[in-house]
Amino acid sequence: MPSPTLTRRRFAALGLAAPAVWGLADVARALPRVPLVIASGVAVGDAPARSRAAYEAAIRDGADILAVDFAPCKDGTLVAAGDRELSTFTDVATRAPFSDRRQTQFVDGKERAGWFAEAFTLPELKSLTLAGAPPPKRRGPQAEPAAILTFDEVVAIARAGSTRTARVIGIQAGMVRPAYFASLDLAVEPRLAAAIHAAGYDYAAAAMTVASADEAALRTVGGLTRARRILRLDADGQGPSGADLGRLTAIRAVAEAIAVPPTALVDLATPKTLPATELVARAHAAGLAVQAWAPAAPAFPPPPLRPGDARRVLAAVYAAGADALAAEPVALAVRARADAIPAARDQG
Repeated sequence: MPSPTLTRRRFAALGLAAPAVWGLADVARALPRVPLVIASGVAVGDAPARSRAAYEAAIRDGADILAVDFAPCKDGTLVAAGDRELSTFTDVATRAPFSDRRQTQFVDGKERAGWFAEAFTLPELKSLTLAGAPPPKRRGPQAEPAAILTFDEVVAIARAGSTRTARVIGIQAGMVRPAYFASLDLAVEPRLAAAIHAAGYDYAAAAMTVASADEAALRTVGGLTRARRILRLDADGQGPSGADLGRLTAIRAVAEAIAVPPTALVDLATPKTLPATELVARAHAAGLAVQAWAPAAPAFPPPPLRPGDARRVLAAVYAAGADALAAEPVALAVRARADAIPAARDQG
């Protein structure tokens, strides 16, 4: 017979009645007992990036949050697409029926040729195969094709993972180029807010957050849903490494958390000790939680550190006070968290 504690955990997971994962008005009082591990959905073995199998593998490896960027397709359905240009992550370029959909657009002031999500209906997108999927003969008779996922399908994966692991698996929904899609009458913010409402995540303590580098988009979505918001920042002169308390306090008007590179939280110029910067303390004082997002290998860790130093650097990020960390593989982040925070060994 299961213990009362395990029964309560399973009940919470089944209902996705998540605790406050990131602090709201007072971060110092509302931080999680242990920091979280974020999965960005990269390829795992034969499972291509952003596929059902990749996210399921991340959950098995101990991820607490699935970070998925969403863009609307031609009929307005939100699909998991970190890039609007489909040939970067699907086999669309090999599909003869779609050869006439190739077009050239100006993206960030530069010409870019390809197949763009907003020119395809959901059934057309579902007919594509994610890049990196094994050929049909290797999938086996019961294998599911690696297809683009919708918002609702990502929610189903998280809920099934919660039930399977007796843990609450959250979702971080990123908005892909919201200003561009608004110009096409395919605004992301109302569609994402409606999907959050329909899925039952429209409350501040839900296992759902919305992320973007666009402050205006976060402000808009904040008027449409109570889901918490995360502002993605860079580590340049305008970013978090130079952010003072005033700037962070201003961010608090549009977000409950910031997402930054590890270099904003630990000083990699001192590789032996990896001392913490002041950003976490400043952000917490401003009422913001802090996520760190590590680039994929081989970009991380940067020289003079070596690939074998990745776990030590990630542990230093957790020790610096990060409330969540995105790194691949997920298992590496889980081990780094346990190195930095012994209480985390019981998680996952």
